[in-house]
Amino acid sequence: MTDPYQEIKAIHLGDGNYFDNMRIDISESHKRFSSLPRHIKSIKKPKCLNLFKLFLSMITLWLGLREFLVLNGLSKKWLDDFRSYWSKILNGRPFGSNLDFFMLLHDYRKRQQYTSQLNWDHPEQHIANWQNPDQIYSTLHFVRKITLNPVICLPLWKRISRSASILEYGCALAPYYYCYRNYFSYLECTWVLADIPNFPFHYAKYLYRNDKEVDFITIDAEDFTNPLGKMGKFDVIILTTVLEHLYDPLFVSEYLLERLKPSGLFIFDYIKSEGLGLDHPKAVEMREKCLKNILEKTQLIHGRIDDINQSINLCIMKKKPV
Repeated sequence: MTDPYQEIKAIHLGDGNYFDNMRIDISESHKRFSSLPRHIKSIKKPKCLNLFKLFLSMITLWLGLREFLVLNGLSKKWLDDFRSYWSKILNGRPFGSNLDFFMLLHDYRKRQQYTSQLNWDHPEQHIANWQNPDQIYSTLHFVRKITLNPVICLPLWKRISRSASILEYGCALAPYYYCYRNYFSYLECTWVLADIPNFPFHYAKYLYRNDKEVDFITIDAEDFTNPLGKMGKFDVIILTTVLEHLYDPLFVSEYLLERLKPSGLFIFDYIKSEGLGLDHPKAVEMREKCLKNILEKTQLIHGRIDDINQSINLCIMKKKPV
């Protein structure tokens, strides 16, 4: 029988193996996704069903049961999704249990110990840093993160109007869309998921490939000055765990705020880092100027910004009228 995924399987480099030392050319693998089979359908569910799932998830989180269910293999859908991607797209050797997943996560994590600055000379190098084969760890990291905590930023969802247009920028595995998909799809929003061609975004394209509500934007080196092209403005823009990784966070935040409608919501954070590894040294240098610019153009409606010289945790901002 012909393998329907044969034309879009990830491209492996010459070294490594197909289990605990995957060496994938993620740049070329992204390019193959244009031929990914899609069977478009809406993810919308009735409000009562969405809220019932949310209630159950919140109960398990409050009682500390979510981690127990995941680690003991009693919650399985996330694992089934990932195993399908692992074998059908990455061509990895099959694994059986959640224990295998967490052992793989540990093995790949050991290769992510950065103690010095990387080279960030130009956009091509910027993307190459995120495409290092060892960065497959970031996919496993985000899978664990959204699996253990699928409900994020509850104060945001009550502020999102029905049929809103939402951009999740630098989305990786798109945790906000993942949360919306599970618990808030009755709002009938449209989403754009945008990121450079990195490892977790590759999985996001697979995971959400059939969702009618989603468009993908892959930001290549030539797109750095205008990553959204001719797209219009959005009601909501989400920019989390991103600014500390950018060469020019001031430009990106200004660019995105220009794409935000008046009184639109801007969700962001900005971790204060040392500029090592995948944290960009220029993001450290420009941090204060970037934050002052955001505060000048927006109003804080949720979260705290007591000291811009410290890490800024998740904040919901409202764009000021022009």
